[in-house]
Amino acid sequence: MTTTRLAEFGRIDDTGDPGYFIRFLDTVCAQRSAQAYKRRLIETLALKPGARVLDIGCGVGDDVRGMVPLVSPGGHVVGIDNSQAMIAEAQKRAAAEGSPAEFQVADGLALSWADGTFDAVQADRSLMHVADYAQVIREMVRVTKSGGRVAIYEVDFETLTIDAKDRTLARKMAHTWCDTFRNGWLGRHVPAVLLDLGLREVIVEPFTLILPPELALPLLGATTAERAVSQGNTTRAEAEMWLAHLAELQTTGRFFSTLTGFLVAGTR
Repeated sequence: MTTTRLAEFGRIDDTGDPGYFIRFLDTVCAQRSAQAYKRRLIETLALKPGARVLDIGCGVGDDVRGMVPLVSPGGHVVGIDNSQAMIAEAQKRAAAEGSPAEFQVADGLALSWADGTFDAVQADRSLMHVADYAQVIREMVRVTKSGGRVAIYEVDFETLTIDAKDRTLARKMAHTWCDTFRNGWLGRHVPAVLLDLGLREVIVEPFTLILPPELALPLLGATTAERAVSQGNTTRAEAEMWLAHLAELQTTGRFFSTLTGFLVAGTR
């Protein structure tokens, strides 16, 4: 996946290839480091039988289906996404499992539910793709009951690490990649947003994702190198040297890269 395509997560249905993004999500969620933070994200919601839960930007709905047993009996979990293709895939997977999870195409900027509808609301790596992430978080808080929980996990692209020979060049490429995104620094800013909205007992926990070559190399490779050259961040010779080094790391099995995100949760 190229950097450009990853930045298109907010407009999947317009790309003509939603299957690419579905496969990307499945690859990420198969990583043990991703599974670890997802378990903790759901734990912070403090779900109980009978609870009503909303997942903003649910993608293929894995988290939604996973929360259903935690709120049963009597509970209900809803996942929303702005992509019809994602919701169709989520509904298909739920039907295959016989899950009662509900999925809707909806816009997080203006949720249709009344104030205080849900006991818990979460968003996982979805706000980075939204133009007005603060408005989405305000909506998340609005539809949460008093005493309910709001939990968000967002990566901070400036935390990218890669074991490369040339530190200066690696930093140039990492900064170029980070600035590709509308909200590349969002992970570090979410705690302040929740505090400004009056949430109590706000916790912040860092979780680092280990990026295998199949995820990281397409992101940090040719598209990022070309962007760095076009923006004047690197020379053409440096870009070619960078790509050659990435190829060497992959060939020798020495590629190592991480990206850190922050789990932020609070009580309304």
